Amino acid sequence: MWRTSFYFILFIWLTILSVRADSIPGLHTGFQAHYGFIIPHSDAIEPVSHSNPYGIELGINKLHTSFNKWQVFNAYWISGIRAGYFNFQNPSVLGSAFEITLFAEPVVFQRSSFMFSIRGGMGLSYHAKIYDEVENPTNQFFSTKLVFPLFIDLRVKQRLAGRTFITLSGCYNHISNGGFKQPNKGMNFPTLALGLDYFHSDVPALDQNYSSTLTVPKPGIALQVQTLMAVKVLEESEEYPEQKVFIYGFSVRSSKHLTTFYALNLGAELVIDGYIRELVEREQSGLDHKRAAVTVGQDFLLGKVAFSQLLGIYFYSPYEPRKPVYQKYEMTYEFTPKLAAGGFLKAHLQVAEMMGLCFSYSFKW
Repeated sequence: MWRTSFYFILFIWLTILSVRADSIPGLHTGFQAHYGFIIPHSDAIEPVSHSNPYGIELGINKLHTSFNKWQVFNAYWISGIRAGYFNFQNPSVLGSAFEITLFAEPVVFQRSSFMFSIRGGMGLSYHAKIYDEVENPTNQFFSTKLVFPLFIDLRVKQRLAGRTFITLSGCYNHISNGGFKQPNKGMNFPTLALGLDYFHSDVPALDQNYSSTLTVPKPGIALQVQTLMAVKVLEESEEYPEQKVFIYGFSVRSSKHLTTFYALNLGAELVIDGYIRELVEREQSGLDHKRAAVTVGQDFLLGKVAFSQLLGIYFYSPYEPRKPVYQKYEMTYEFTPKLAAGGFLKAHLQVAEMMGLCFSYSFKW
């Protein structure tokens, strides 16, 4: 697995280098080596959380410098794709993983030879070892071969010479199937990464004095109507086969701008949960499969991109949830001043319940 993954990553990287990379301003390739540890966030996975994952990644990156691109985050930023291999140093239980992820990386601070940035991304990863009730019962991190890695990195770059930069990153990595199938405790493993970035043409100067066109509206109140959808898998039992189920919901949320880039929100959410409906039918309990909650949260408005953190409290849930409260994280992109779309992750404490898509329409005053 290790050799196959490494050669595949190397092939992709060399293919990019073979094209006229020097004709694309801001294009650069990068390499990073990772070493870290697994956080034992649940008693169920604590016995197999004492190894030290290591890995490598190769990335193809583009530094954006135009004003139109600057408006996405109100900052210079880098986008790219990276391919990586991680070994969890527990071959019989956790195995290894090959992943491909997309990312965006706003530049927070920069000088001519130094840069500090925050990189966040997600993608797909393939895992050699997953949960099996008989053969691998202690791996409750993931139960599907394909899962969704998420990460956020704090990165510093220092020019070594010419177009070459050395990079040092503190990384927080999360791997989960988003509650698509249980068990799904998810793996959280911070790593420290050291690497190199090489620009294939002259490094663009980040010296434009761009100004944000965003203003704090008066009175700064918005009403957002949102629909969400997700898919999960209900495990097979002695009497029932494995079954895919559909979940959808609606929310109404009011937000108040405190600054240009920050707002607080309050709302309500209704979820029609097909997963619970099938459980109710199997258990013949006759309970309602719908859930309703009030939510409160905060919005970080980075330009056209918004990141929201929400805390939900159920006020209607006949089928008892894992916890009476939940967390929800959303990342959306504003296509027009009124229309936005993106993804969300809903979790009860450390356990992801569902991951899906959301679409919203906003009224602003």
